[in-house]
Amino acid sequence: MIISEQLRRTNIAEYILYMWQTEDMVRSLDFDLNKIQEQIIDKYDVEEKIKEKILNWYSGLIQMTNLENIKQSGHLQVVTNIVNDLNDLHLWLLNQPAEIQYKKIHETTLPHIKALSEKMQGKALNQIDICLHGLYAIMLLKLQNKEITADTANAIETFRQIIALLASKYHDREENPDKYYQ
Repeated sequence: MIISEQLRRTNIAEYILYMWQTEDMVRSLDFDLNKIQEQIIDKYDVEEKIKEKILNWYSGLIQMTNLENIKQSGHLQVVTNIVNDLNDLHLWLLNQPAEIQYKKIHETTLPHIKALSEKMQGKALNQIDICLHGLYAIMLLKLQNKEITADTANAIETFRQIIALLASKYHDREENPDKYYQ
């Protein structure tokens, strides 16, 4: 909860990846609040009042997971909505004549997006979802100490670049909405 709130304000892409990781962690702990308390919350060095808020946050995630019927797989709708919002911004940026840098990065990234899209067999929502899934997959591979090929590392670097720039534009839009969608 503490980390998610901070990431939501500072880096929307990291927030999404964090939430996906949290979803997977909650699944791996069988949606059991006692396990979550023992293995996650008790390790926080914060006051009991804050630990209680964190436990309530996890409880809310579990409830949403149940309501949205995504216990086995999938992502919370609130997070999916943010991915879709990022993709809407992505499409808007691609249509802006002044966004030369963004278009160049997209052009470099597009072959890697298409390649990963084929591997995902239509399970991605859009180009930004594909990039985020690529970044998430690499994070998981690194956690498992698995080897990452040079081609994969190159593709992921392009994903990282476009997502970093898009996240920056997203936060700029949050602070300066009149600059966007005029």
